Amino acid sequence: MDSIEMTKKTLIYVICSVFLIEVFAEKTTIYLEHSETLSFDQERMPDCQILGGNVQFRHDNALMFCDSAFFHDKQNTIDAFGNIRIEQGDSIFVYGDKLHYEGNIKLAKLRHHVRMIKDGMTLYTDSLNYDRELNVGYYFNKGKIVDSTNVLTSINGHYYPNTNTAVFQKDVVLTNPDFILYSDTLKYNTATDIAYILGPSTILYDSTTIYSEYGWYDTKQEHSKLIDNSIIKDKEGRTLTADTIYYNRKNNIAKGYINVQLRDSVQKSMLVGDYGIYNEMTKMGSMTKKATFIDFSSADSLFLTGDTLFYASSDSVTSIRGYYNVQSWQKDFQLICDSMYYSTQDSIMRMFGTPIAWNENNQITGDSIYLLTKDNKVNKILVQGAAFMFMKSDSTEYNQVSGKQFTGYVKDEHLYKLFVDGNALSIYFVKEEADSTEEATSDSAEYIGINKAESSELTIYIGQDNKPERIVMTPASNGTMYTPDKRTNLELTRLKGFIDCASLRPKDKIDIYNKKDKHLLKQQSAAQPRYKRKER
Repeated sequence: MDSIEMTKKTLIYVICSVFLIEVFAEKTTIYLEHSETLSFDQERMPDCQILGGNVQFRHDNALMFCDSAFFHDKQNTIDAFGNIRIEQGDSIFVYGDKLHYEGNIKLAKLRHHVRMIKDGMTLYTDSLNYDRELNVGYYFNKGKIVDSTNVLTSINGHYYPNTNTAVFQKDVVLTNPDFILYSDTLKYNTATDIAYILGPSTILYDSTTIYSEYGWYDTKQEHSKLIDNSIIKDKEGRTLTADTIYYNRKNNIAKGYINVQLRDSVQKSMLVGDYGIYNEMTKMGSMTKKATFIDFSSADSLFLTGDTLFYASSDSVTSIRGYYNVQSWQKDFQLICDSMYYSTQDSIMRMFGTPIAWNENNQITGDSIYLLTKDNKVNKILVQGAAFMFMKSDSTEYNQVSGKQFTGYVKDEHLYKLFVDGNALSIYFVKEEADSTEEATSDSAEYIGINKAESSELTIYIGQDNKPERIVMTPASNGTMYTPDKRTNLELTRLKGFIDCASLRPKDKIDIYNKKDKHLLKQQSAAQPRYKRKER
């Protein structure tokens, strides 16, 4: 609801209230209690008592004081001047320079230097209408409320003494020693110091800006609930948005629920999910429930998810930790593991817990995998412990290599070189050289045999067609060449620990949310005891 519509409804409410009071309210008489002088001017002011000097009236439980007044007793009205004071019971005091009071509807209209005081709250304005029947004071040409904690100003305002509630409209400003709140429409409780946001509002701290269109803010305890279009932004460019945000300024912690997004505009990344916590002081946070880290610093964005993701940022360095069911998708690299750690300080993604990486037709596994990146692109791969990679050449043939550790070199998202250090084993399906008059294809080339070799170290050079172009072994080893008819003998054509995990490979940025069946991973762990890990 916009402020204009709310103002219209408020005016309608006031008009209807005044009408109903005038019709149904019991009319009571105003009594003159004291005046130092009393005179009449029947020619100019018939039926009017002209009063002066310490004038005092009583109407029901209200007392009214002034320097001078015109008292129209038949109309039950007062026009009073100078040092106006209204005492409503023993808690409400209203002051002004001029008063017009209509006793039949119990409406006081005060003008110039008006103050309304209740307990520790003071309302300042130049024009105030005080409806004693409804016990509400309202101003329409700028006003200010001051209490022990805050100062609030607006163009229009209503104050309800019975509930200690004030409603402000148009150009609302709440000033606190620690922050300033700007709003279109605001409700405020002077007893609890809680501000209720009813329209577009902005809260400015030295280092934080908050925007919301609905919610509440406890200005004394400095915590809030923000619901509609709410954003928390720090001075370093990080923003937190969510359907609902609970924010505690004292401990600098914000909690987001549903559609949570923590965006870092400097690092061009964001953390999203359905439940998140962020600490402004430590610049650390966590996300669960479809937690996703997105790096959009390049055209090929990285999407990474896990059961729980932890975020940290310090001195322009951002780090992400992921635990359990971690999956990542990028156009040319896909990953899966139990836990991971990534930092922009060294641009290395570290994966643990039976990690698997896919690139083109390659599958890489090991005890741990490190992806070294530059400009959000992988340029080197390190695999430590039980390193294994296959290059799928067709539906049944896999060129394979295993060893203690790998170092892979990537250029333009293509793995062009692989160095195997320690216990290097390889299986390579050899095809005849294509006829110079024909274009070499997998279909036209015939298999010569299967080469199986072992060495201490091995280097593979991989062509653009993702097939080995050259293999260098140190020390040199010719290995064993098996005839083509052995292609179906899996004992000869599969290295120990081989397993094709294509069914686990994330297909796209949506598929990363589908938890993968770990049956194949369990088989691999059983085949390679050092892969074994605690099952969840």
